[in-house]
Amino acid sequence: MASIEDVILAKLKWYRDGKEVSDQQWRDVLGIFKTNSTRLDLAYMIKTAPELEVEDLLQKLIS
Repeated sequence: MASIEDVILAKLKWYRDGKEVSDQQWRDVLGIFKTNSTRLDLAYMIKTAPELEVEDLLQKLIS
């Protein structure tokens, strides 16, 4: 089973790969992030995001 962090990162990657046009995908990411924000391993996410080329989207999500 994938971790919450991995699900968020995967959804950011899908959003990026889909040319960032899916409002539903972005809303899903926001919802998962907000629901789980207090227990996320942000250090892991920040470290992994560049590998998926989504570091800018992660920063947007966090801010």
